[in-house]
Amino acid sequence: MHWQTELNDSFTWLLTTLFWLSLGLFCTALLLRKTPFGEKFWLISQPCVNNSHLIKTLGLILLLLVFILLEVRISVLNSFFYNGLYSSLQDKKADAFWFFALLNAMLVGFKIIHSILNYLVRQVFEIRWLEKMNEQMLERWLQNKNYYRIKYEKDLPDNIDQRIEQDAKEFVTGTVDLLDGMIGALVSIIEFTIILWGLSGLLSLFGIEIPKGAVFFIYIFIITATTLSVWIGYPLIKLNYTKEKYAGNYRYSLIRVRDNAESIAFYDGEKQEHIHLKTKFNAIIENRWAIVRRMLGLDGFNTGVTQFAMILPLMLQAPRFFAGLATLGDMHQTVQAFNRLMRALSFFRLFYEQFTLYQARLNRLYDFMLRLDQLDNQQIIQPIECGLGIRLKDFGLKDQHGEVLLQQVNLALNAGDALLIQGPSGAGKTTLLKAIAGIYPFETFGYCERPCNANVLFLPQRPYMPQGTLRQAICYPNIDPHHTDLELYMEKCRLSNYIHALDQENDWQAILSPGELQRVAFIRIFLTKPNIVFLDETTSALDEPTEYILYRKIREKLPNMIVLSIGHRGTLHQFHNKVFDLGICRI
Repeated sequence: MHWQTELNDSFTWLLTTLFWLSLGLFCTALLLRKTPFGEKFWLISQPCVNNSHLIKTLGLILLLLVFILLEVRISVLNSFFYNGLYSSLQDKKADAFWFFALLNAMLVGFKIIHSILNYLVRQVFEIRWLEKMNEQMLERWLQNKNYYRIKYEKDLPDNIDQRIEQDAKEFVTGTVDLLDGMIGALVSIIEFTIILWGLSGLLSLFGIEIPKGAVFFIYIFIITATTLSVWIGYPLIKLNYTKEKYAGNYRYSLIRVRDNAESIAFYDGEKQEHIHLKTKFNAIIENRWAIVRRMLGLDGFNTGVTQFAMILPLMLQAPRFFAGLATLGDMHQTVQAFNRLMRALSFFRLFYEQFTLYQARLNRLYDFMLRLDQLDNQQIIQPIECGLGIRLKDFGLKDQHGEVLLQQVNLALNAGDALLIQGPSGAGKTTLLKAIAGIYPFETFGYCERPCNANVLFLPQRPYMPQGTLRQAICYPNIDPHHTDLELYMEKCRLSNYIHALDQENDWQAILSPGELQRVAFIRIFLTKPNIVFLDETTSALDEPTEYILYRKIREKLPNMIVLSIGHRGTLHQFHNKVFDLGICRI
């Protein structure tokens, strides 16, 4: 092998290697598709494959492969140029030395340009993939009310927010790292094995001379080290999976304290919260120590192998150098080739810890996507018909286990009717309201009729306030933020003291009191003008005079609106012409 031959053949080598590498990756993908790993990877990645952008995606992948191959080729040429550099030093040829020094300087400049462009292309690929993946995950999580239905699953996926944000990001980066490392390792193994094969001679061990023995010795050494490393580190897969789960649980508990700070303060619940948080944190620490104990063995073994491997190639080539069969340049190229080959063969050994984290994220994302698939495939029986009013005939509900909660519910509501649902706590008032509204996640039976294409508004006991300005929060989800009557109804609902803050961003869910949040709910009624409104104890935090004013105004302003209310106060009867008691069942 000669440096000029290697330099001249670089372009042909690049095209040929790219072709066989692409073919090999395609065949490998087909084979992996049938394995558990491949099935999980495909389930996560397949929604991101868009036919309209398929050519661009394939182009980016090919460009990434080109940059990986160029990095290997630069290392190969670098080893030959350094061989000439050190050989010219040994032979004291100044002209040859400066020539090879210039070649190495030019190669360094090319490597800098390669590094910059490689980083740019890689980031473009990762960002585009992450954008598509995040879009798909959010769309599937929000569609069909999966974000709501998933709360009722037996094995609820933990920390969904972490899976959508952190796990997805790390999965994309980890996949590119894994492919980059594997492809670079594979090509490096082939290229630098050829170089070492040319540099190696007879290796004498215990009086036995082995042709090209140094190459065989290196392979046996590194493969043995890799096998032992994998065996030592195998338990890290489960430990790292658990680490992500415990960390997410602890963050969620901290967020709950922040979101419920006022209630905790009134209860003087600091001691109990501290115990709870400490329990969550102790689980993280115990898992951390388990990882540390396992990593002590793994890191110690890897460090020993790496340090020993630094001197091994010189020891193997020293007899040939002292016998005059190898030059100083050959010795340096042997060290370079050996180190690159060792790094390539040791890829899985050195990458094993990151791979365990990658596999843990793969499993977490797979569990999440699989659960969404199951929810999409579940056919919830909701016999809702289209009509002029709300009518229930022999209507009933079942829980998640299929057991009957309510049955034989019969009622009829026309435009302008107002129904008050009452009954003891736990009787199923809110559940019945959800079923009529069409958001009950389990099976219903009997006959249920609702107006066709009705404008429906559901207001829970604690109305939701999204992030953003107060104007955006009040007008959630689809009211015009610049509605001409917004300030008017803020005054009528006794929230005029917040008019000046309409365009201020803040955590309004936490700032507004429960009573103020319920007044926001009535503003939404006035601005939305729904055909049907569901009020789930929406006045429980209001004083009776305010409750009277707000109910009277919606009955006056929206006389044809159908109202379904849940409440315990007797003062609500005057605003409803019908009452349904889950204990007495009278209409």
